[in-house]
Order: sequence, then structure tokens, then C-alpha cells
Amino acid sequence: MIYDRVLRVYTLAPGSSPVRRQLDAASAMEHCYAEMEVYAARYYQGRQAGVTITRMVAVPRPDDDVRIEADQYVIPEDGRVYRIAQAQYGTDDNGLPVTTLSLAEPEGKYELYKT
Repeated sequence: MIYDRVLRVYTLAPGSSPVRRQLDAASAMEHCYAEMEVYAARYYQGRQAGVTITRMVAVPRPDDDVRIEADQYVIPEDGRVYRIAQAQYGTDDNGLPVTTLSLAEPEGKYELYKT
């Protein structure tokens, strides 16, 4: 797998209302990633859980790296904001540790802004 693109992972900062919640720039982590295909099985598993998986990416995971968790947010090179619906820890075809992220568009009527 070729990790030739860059994304940023953010945590959603607390706020007094949904309008005031923003992506916390202090928590931003930058990672290289490889685009993956969302197969029908993954798409329908997400739909059964009430989430529409729109993208999947793989991020290499060094041993000392902070884990990426579900319910964090990512901004890939396209500039759109996605919520991490699922983070799976495993290995790639070469046996190297990787985190596979299932990404969904954030639900709700509120925009998420970077601070």
C-alpha cells in the first residue's frame, strides 16, 4: 500500500451548545494515508448501525503513536470534514501495523470549524 496523501485528525472541543463546538487545532495530528475502497459489505454494515460510510482510508501506525479513535474527525486533502465511524487496528499486506478508518459525513445541521 502506498501512503502518499496527508490528513489531519482532530478531536471535537467541548462547547456550551452544538453551535459552539469546534475542531480543536491543538489536538491535530498529521498522518499519511492510503485511500481504500468502500465495499458493499462495509457500506451495508454501516447502514445497519445507522451510519453512512462514505470513505475508507488506511493510516500506518508506529508503535509510539497515539491511537486514532472513533468519533474523532479527519480532514483529508479534499478539505472536507469527516467523522471517524470506526477505527480498526490491524496489519496491511506487508505485515506492518495500520489503522483502517471508516469515515462518515458528520450528521446534524451544524458546521464544524477549525479553531
